Amino acid sequence: MLKRMLPLLLTTLLLPACSGVPGVVEQPKISIQNVSLQDISLTQGTAVVTLNVANPNAFPIPLQGIQYGLSLNGRQVASGDQNQGMSIGARQEVPINIPVKLDFMQLLQLAPEAMKTRSLRYDLTGAVKLPFISVPFQRQGGVGVRQ
Repeated sequence: MLKRMLPLLLTTLLLPACSGVPGVVEQPKISIQNVSLQDISLTQGTAVVTLNVANPNAFPIPLQGIQYGLSLNGRQVASGDQNQGMSIGARQEVPINIPVKLDFMQLLQLAPEAMKTRSLRYDLTGAVKLPFISVPFQRQGGVGVRQ
């Protein structure tokens, strides 16, 4: 009986000790590098958001995907998942492009308020999905609107 209980007892004692050691595993650092417009038509367009994902660890981490949402003046205009699997090398930083489809009919509904306030507030939120955790990112800002 003791032989069966000993491995379980050791595992129970050692796992919390490993998680308490600072600096063993660090979360990746995420920043938004650029936002650009591409593929514009009369009804829709694509905004390409470039994220920089930096791995501060001494070992590679597998990236499973990215989820995102974009709000303009408090109204959700785009959201989605990009399941782009890749590995980020040890102590490396990689750019990741996320195409965000925009429906211009939704954007036209924002025009009266944007013209009145002469500004457009944006809020880009999301998370980079790793095997056991998701690392959130967010950028808020505004742009001026000319008449």
